[in-house]
Amino acid sequence: MATPALIVHGGAGAVPDSERAERQAAVERALEAGWSHIAEGALAAAVAAVHRLEDEPLLNAGLGACTNSEGDVELDAGVMEGMTLRAGGVAGLRDVRHPIDAAVAVMRDGRHVILAGPGASKFAREHGVEMADPALFLNAARHRPDGTSDTVGAVARDAEGHLVVAVSTGGIQDKLPGRIGDSPIPGAGIYADDRYGAVCGTGQGEAFIRLGLARLIVVELQHGMDPAFVAKGAVAHLGTALQAQGGVILMPREGAPQAAFNTPFMPFASRVSD
Repeated sequence: MATPALIVHGGAGAVPDSERAERQAAVERALEAGWSHIAEGALAAAVAAVHRLEDEPLLNAGLGACTNSEGDVELDAGVMEGMTLRAGGVAGLRDVRHPIDAAVAVMRDGRHVILAGPGASKFAREHGVEMADPALFLNAARHRPDGTSDTVGAVARDAEGHLVVAVSTGGIQDKLPGRIGDSPIPGAGIYADDRYGAVCGTGQGEAFIRLGLARLIVVELQHGMDPAFVAKGAVAHLGTALQAQGGVILMPREGAPQAAFNTPFMPFASRVSD
């Protein structure tokens, strides 16, 4: 038996000091939402946490998502299970209420790892995922404060020792239409392997993709490196190799979850079962 644990983050970036407490409170609400499902397993806990994060207007996912260069909202999400190495991702969604649900549907279907654009929306609709009028996200974006941060996510470990990572994002402000970041890509923004650990990234997605950072982190855990050292080292590598900003949350196979970031702020919260 393993010790259940959950860690949640609300995005790494520069935000006004006046919003930090509110963003931290949003992350703590998501932690509670996820923890209430931990007995159902790591997948249920991680997805429930991200579900809640997608409802938080101050965080860059779902209702809090930023807009691209043409003023549209395009949403990405991803999920990965460490037991089977199954993964699912979606990108460029405009009409799915909770993109993380669509990512889970892709993973469970199993034929593909990532679906994008209208094809992803069609798949979500056919698999019973809740849809939404794109105006819902656009109206919310118009009322979003100027401060931005990138990606929200959660990593869970259940009593069976299974690890799951789940992420959701609106991408980066004024991105080109069709841009896909690291969030739905296993090995870049997410990775999970029950034997070693699981990780979720946030920040400049192109840098995470170019470095294959999530997979690199898990490889270092595989080599027996200390989880706290690995998290800090990964963020340092992000800065030195590509002068990029971001953060990571990490769940080792056993022991406490870890977080590290090189941005001015990254709200996160974690819990380990007594």
